[in-house]
Amino acid sequence: MKSIKYYLLYFCLIAGLSSCNYLDIVPDEREKAEDAFKDMSALRRYLYSCYSYIPNLISGSESLDFFTGDEVITGFEHETFAKFPQGNFTAANPVISHWNKVFAGIRQCYMLQEGIYQVPGVDEATIKDYIAQTNFLIAYFHMLLMKSYGPVIVIESLPDISISPEQYASRSTLKETVEFITSKYKEAADNLPAKREGIEVGLATSTAALALRAYTYMYYASPLFNGGDVCKRYAAELVNPDGTPLMEAEEDRNRWVVARDAYKEAIDAAKAAGHDLYRVENPKFSNPYPQNERLRILRSNLNTIVRYNPEEILTFNIDEGAYGMQKKSMPFLANYCFNGLALSMNMIERFYTKDGLPYDVDPDTKDLNPYQVMDLTDLNTKVTFADGSEAVVAESGERTAQMFLNREPRFYAWVAFHGGYYEVTSASYNGGYSNYPSMKKYDNKQMVTSFLRSGNCGRAARDRGYSPSGFLNKKGVHPDNTVAKNGVTLKKYPWPVVRLAELYLGYAECCAEVGTAEDVTNAKQYLNLIRERAGIPDVDVSWAKVGGIKDAKHLRDIVRRERQVEMYLEHQNFWDMRRWELADQYFGHKAIGMNVNGDTPEDFCKRTEINFVRAFADYHWLLPIPSKDVYNNPNLVQNPGY
Repeated sequence: MKSIKYYLLYFCLIAGLSSCNYLDIVPDEREKAEDAFKDMSALRRYLYSCYSYIPNLISGSESLDFFTGDEVITGFEHETFAKFPQGNFTAANPVISHWNKVFAGIRQCYMLQEGIYQVPGVDEATIKDYIAQTNFLIAYFHMLLMKSYGPVIVIESLPDISISPEQYASRSTLKETVEFITSKYKEAADNLPAKREGIEVGLATSTAALALRAYTYMYYASPLFNGGDVCKRYAAELVNPDGTPLMEAEEDRNRWVVARDAYKEAIDAAKAAGHDLYRVENPKFSNPYPQNERLRILRSNLNTIVRYNPEEILTFNIDEGAYGMQKKSMPFLANYCFNGLALSMNMIERFYTKDGLPYDVDPDTKDLNPYQVMDLTDLNTKVTFADGSEAVVAESGERTAQMFLNREPRFYAWVAFHGGYYEVTSASYNGGYSNYPSMKKYDNKQMVTSFLRSGNCGRAARDRGYSPSGFLNKKGVHPDNTVAKNGVTLKKYPWPVVRLAELYLGYAECCAEVGTAEDVTNAKQYLNLIRERAGIPDVDVSWAKVGGIKDAKHLRDIVRRERQVEMYLEHQNFWDMRRWELADQYFGHKAIGMNVNGDTPEDFCKRTEINFVRAFADYHWLLPIPSKDVYNNPNLVQNPGY
């Protein structure tokens, strides 16, 4: 008998944060069927093993798309993920690759579908649900492959591992790939519940399947796969050994119509299932800061568990580990908080003014010097948002750059800047931040951040554990995280994979691309739902200040910007910039930030190039298939450039 390999399921798919009941050792596809399917308990473990092939979205060593776009620049350039913005990945060393793990997950799913009928006592409802869940996963795994590699080998049934290399499958066309993914999502949706409760939260639902089906159609409609300049080049170069072209060069505008209709179907299903944008009054954290209700809602959206958050459609309860996003983002504490997940100036500039316009477009700010040092007073540290509420957003008596004043609520909820605030708890018994007077002023619940060289978030003499740009991320960082001198207690929560805001933005983008009068109206309607929750005016009200929205293309660009802001640090930027064929403009240049070596506000508040390697080659639009797989399969062609 062959030796048995075991997988440890590294996340549990349940609501809340009680200890996981499914961290069991589960067998892979090589175990005998009578063991894997001997009873209902073994079947349940086998199902969870299928989910375990989903890449860890928030792991620095496994996530392709978390810190790897142009949103952030980190002090952790030695870590695995940094190879991607540096351009240091090849077919021989793809660094982080979904290829083999995801194909193994697909095989695991088909194994379950074949073996489930052998389970003693299994009922028809369980068979229907488990096959639907694995169909969802098969679609999801193929979607991950499509985003990474374009046309892929479509696996329609359990592969025969005994075939000869000459019979190995070649890549399907992009059209066939998309048709397979979307049909599998639809098949899954037809047999899944719309929503799950209790310990089943995190398992596949019909709402999630329809949402990801719509996303797949939108990706297929985007320039990278639909008539853009890069698409045309791939269409000419990406050809199977038998001469079959794998991509089409010509644009098909009807793909946007298909994607639009799929998004509307997903939105209607989500609303019918009770999903809505998160607007919960009195959000579920005890820290009294920020005090403004709008900022509290925005700060708590991602980190509010599912039973209190109607916006979340699909979440995974993933352990971010000792060096995860929250600790990387929090102000420095030696060995525990790493002070290095920093927004790039590209991202800072994407946030709107309080009036919902770009800083360099808004008549109230476009002629100002954003880097001018301002004396902060009780007057200019207050911002009145579109809902009429006021918020104190920076510390009176400090001095900071003019660009940090009069910005939109998401900026203040998600960005720590010099002279602004970081909402975090210093332990009352052994406070890690107790030596900062500002913490005492705010009852050890809020820090006034200083990014000067010797400041509490400054570089000091460190080569790591500092913000390279002079900002820190706050999005997804729980305000109730408690920092003691000897450690940090993190508030953990399931990570959102699909939320309703993305459906609204995807629908708005598709409507703007279709561009009829009715579609423009619908695009604005759903865009405004996001803007209202964000605390900025309706899009027509904002743009009326500067002559209005010019045309459908202008509206499309506005929707794209809204997506970049709202979905900041949610795994979209890495892919969006590719599918829009904009990655070369933004990923291939060194990031910009403040002068973190400055000892005074005047020295700090200067536009400064960050001397980290950044590269985006003309073949990086798609990722490399591991060279050993290409070598072993004579029918498998590599992506151009690798």
